[in-house]
Amino acid sequence: MTNLLNNILLANERFDLFRQGDRVLIALSGGPDSVALLHLLGLLQHQWNLTIAVAHVNHCLREEAAGDQRFCRVLSRANGYKFHSKKVDIPVRAKKLKIGFEQAGREARYGFFQRLCEKFDYTRIATAHTADDSAETFLLNLIRGANFGGLGGIPPKRNNIIRPLIESPKAEILEFLKLNGLSYRIDESNRDNTQSRNLIRNKIIPVLRNINAKASRHIARAGRDISIGYGFLEDEVEKLYQKCLVNESNTQITLDLEKLPTYYDSLRSWILLRAYFHLTDDNKRPDSTKIERAVNLSRRGAVTLLGSGIIVSNHAGKLILCRPLEQVKRIRLRRNSKTKLTDSGLAIQVEIIDGFSVKDIEKGNDESIAFLDNDKVSKLTVRGFIEGDKFQPLGMRGTKKVADYLNDKGVPLVFKKSIPIVLSNDDIIWIAGYGIAEKFKVTVKTSKVLKIQMLRDMVINESTYF
Repeated sequence: MTNLLNNILLANERFDLFRQGDRVLIALSGGPDSVALLHLLGLLQHQWNLTIAVAHVNHCLREEAAGDQRFCRVLSRANGYKFHSKKVDIPVRAKKLKIGFEQAGREARYGFFQRLCEKFDYTRIATAHTADDSAETFLLNLIRGANFGGLGGIPPKRNNIIRPLIESPKAEILEFLKLNGLSYRIDESNRDNTQSRNLIRNKIIPVLRNINAKASRHIARAGRDISIGYGFLEDEVEKLYQKCLVNESNTQITLDLEKLPTYYDSLRSWILLRAYFHLTDDNKRPDSTKIERAVNLSRRGAVTLLGSGIIVSNHAGKLILCRPLEQVKRIRLRRNSKTKLTDSGLAIQVEIIDGFSVKDIEKGNDESIAFLDNDKVSKLTVRGFIEGDKFQPLGMRGTKKVADYLNDKGVPLVFKKSIPIVLSNDDIIWIAGYGIAEKFKVTVKTSKVLKIQMLRDMVINESTYF
């Protein structure tokens, strides 16, 4: 048994990465690390009764990207694995979302992987991060000014994402590939030392290895030890977060940091980050200067960008975190169909459902979904907020200005125009994410329910091969 297999089994023993019968989706870029991971998990497949499938995302960043995709497809088929692929124009996506290429690519990849898990019942997503990658992340975060909570390196496991090679150094991986005559793709962009991570990988890490040959492994282990120490504080931070939490949804979080006892002031940034990570799939921590600026917003109405498109605003003395969207133009919606609303991937799905429970609908707390009486709804359209809009909120007898209603919900002015508003003819029936109109609600007399759901990152250009 190779050192790498031993490393994977030891990592599994320490971090509970995979179990008997797991359905594992391998993230395959075609590079040396992911190719090694595919072959190594293949060697463990029968011992652990694993079902293996492969996913690849073409980022459209390099001329060789199409070749990478073909290589991954051929390699997967040669090993008898189901192959999923998606093509995403990352430069276009990054421009539309006003984020960097790295973040846009990461969000596209993990979003795609998670959708595949939901569709095909995969229980684990295996990525090929190594001990070297974890050391690089530790150093990069340290240089950027991360505090205790940001120095954990790359976690071996996060929810259903596992990293079986996290205890393995890059040198051993390359040696394994060489000894077994395994080919892989080379990403020339990794040699571009104008990128911070590449500079650390290509220039700084080699110097540290001159001091100690196991420098990468030791740095990665230090990061994990810090992460364990941080874990002991997580329960206390969660209690403080709940204390400061005013309201929380899938699209917006409001915090009142004035409720935090003075002696906990140093933990304000941790509480803000907890809210930030709740709203975004991005695992990358924002720069410490942005965090500090957001925590210290003192002027009411002040706004600052935190990261991943998340804006922080001081509204009535409270901090509101939200991802504002482009204003939605008027678009016709059709029943039992999905409609794309914005270039950034926002969509609305409309469907009619027969089997339903009024009690379950009344108990529902997912603000991204509205349940309405289908017979009361006629021509469906969606548009953005217009000054002077009025509707009858659920539970109210009279009408109310939408601007006042959203103000009561703690929605800053900067966010209001980006909220989709769904209409039946000229009547507002749902302010997406915030509430439905009273006269369109589901009752015991309802025969059919109209379910309207707001979706993000609408899927395009995905394919599956067997």
